[in-house]
Amino acid sequence: MKSIWKLAIFGGISPFLSCAAHAQQDGCARIDDPSARLACYDRGSGRAVQDSRPIAVPAPPAAPVTPYQDRRDALKSRADFDSRLKAAIPLRHGYHRLELEDGTAYDMTTVAPPPAVGAAIHVRRTPFGTTFFDMEGRKSLSVRLSRRQ
Repeated sequence: MKSIWKLAIFGGISPFLSCAAHAQQDGCARIDDPSARLACYDRGSGRAVQDSRPIAVPAPPAAPVTPYQDRRDALKSRADFDSRLKAAIPLRHGYHRLELEDGTAYDMTTVAPPPAVGAAIHVRRTPFGTTFFDMEGRKSLSVRLSRRQ
């Protein structure tokens, strides 16, 4: 029984020892420049290199700012404003999507009948990011921004 344990321990450790020895001999892994590291591996494998000059690795292009992103940021930073309801589109399970005249759309987060089309709505954002629709003669509705124009 002891010989089986010795065999299991030795058999389990031996692959790690050979990997560690190979990693210590391999100096190519410590080279930071990608093209120099590739040239080092090519030399180690005996591969003939036509041109041994390092190849410049291009930097990734910066993400361009699109006009859509600018509009999103402008709407996100916009505080309270007044608008009118253009359409109330029914969704599943009693929820509705409310489209305003300025092109933004909000999804209701509570199941309730939607306000009447053409109703005056005051859109209010709290410091924590919750958005409410305040209407005269009705309890405030909690909504979530669905689409921006």
